[in-house]
Amino acid sequence: MNCPKCKSENIRIEFVQSGGKSKHKGTGFGGNMNNAARGLTAVSTLGMSNLVWKKSTGGSGTKFKNQRMGLCQNCGNGWKVK
Repeated sequence: MNCPKCKSENIRIEFVQSGGKSKHKGTGFGGNMNNAARGLTAVSTLGMSNLVWKKSTGGSGTKFKNQRMGLCQNCGNGWKVK
């Protein structure tokens, strides 16, 4: 593989993060029922049940998009590699 600008063979291929997308899901009906039951149990045990029973918060996730980039070590030119 050669640099498209200076035609040098001294290049390096790197993976670069080009973008990311985050999603968050709510607790839903089951999570709300779990939190209500947790609250009632906490009242009857004077808050001691909260030490072991955690609150439902839902879920979240992030996906990243990666691209292959070529970088010439001689002239510093960068380009997308297909």
